[in-house]
Amino acid sequence: ARHPARHSTHPVTRQASAMALEAFRDSAPLTLGVELELQLVNTHDYNLAPYADNMLRLMARLPLPGAVVPEMTSSMIEISTGICHSSDEVLSELTVIRDALVRCADKLNIAVVGGGTHPYQR
Repeated sequence: ARHPARHSTHPVTRQASAMALEAFRDSAPLTLGVELELQLVNTHDYNLAPYADNMLRLMARLPLPGAVVPEMTSSMIEISTGICHSSDEVLSELTVIRDALVRCADKLNIAVVGGGTHPYQR
């Protein structure tokens, strides 16, 4: 005999149904944006440097396009452009953000490197 469908008790299935994606909002066609995860390292041995809070505080004082927000660890930040309509607009926003990152990092005596897996990341 066949039984009516029941909710799965399998942990992966329950977790997937609990993590439903948020609905997309309407947007203009053919737009794009960029998000980058960046790591903060000291300039002596390029070890990870837990300066995300300091960097975010300095960056918050500047008029920037897009956003600069905390990431998963105290040595990471995320930058993103706004909603852009061309690759030139993306490049323009990323250039402004990059220049601000370099100035703020210099004040803190740290460097900013592309995200990924640093050998000492925890």
